Amino acid sequence: MRFRMPNFRMVYFACALAVALSSGVAQAQKFAIINMQQAVLSTNDGKKAAAVIDAKFAPVKADIEQLQKNITAKQTEFMQNRATLTPAAVTAAQAEIESLTTLLKRKQEDAQQDLQEDESKQLGAIVPKLQQVINSYATANQINLVVDTSASPNNLIYGDGSLNITGAIVAAYEKATAPPPAPSPAPAATTPKTPAAPKPAATPAK
Repeated sequence: MRFRMPNFRMVYFACALAVALSSGVAQAQKFAIINMQQAVLSTNDGKKAAAVIDAKFAPVKADIEQLQKNITAKQTEFMQNRATLTPAAVTAAQAEIESLTTLLKRKQEDAQQDLQEDESKQLGAIVPKLQQVINSYATANQINLVVDTSASPNNLIYGDGSLNITGAIVAAYEKATAPPPAPSPAPAATTPKTPAAPKPAATPAK
């Protein structure tokens, strides 16, 4: 079982993302396309969330991979030694392999469900903020319709590269969500210098 972050399918992506803005019937329509999945994972917030999920599921992935190796090793051993095994030993070996295979399937299903839940929780929180950025960008650039090419099913047959606003949206998202600059430190207070005492008058020579 492979865990790859770009495989997430959140409820937000269940159907193609379309941002329809007000436009007259006679007005020329302007379209754009975006890969929402790529956009989410390309933001700094998305990268941080993906790293957290990867770290959490790394032990799970390693456990599943090890179980797969154990099953393969036992299957190989069984096939090599089957001719010399007693009927009881054959039955026992087959039962063990079947039990391990069932365990593997259950672990894979549980891990996949947990992974999807974590992705929806961690990455899904980014989508509403990204949606606001898309709306603002589309309004500013007089775009009437934005189609998500990462949605499944995807009915888009062709879209020229110039229509892809994924990079522009990610850049706009980072700008919109950037923390405000830290205030400049106040200048250090200066302590006034004490004026030097006047020198005593010189005594006239006798």
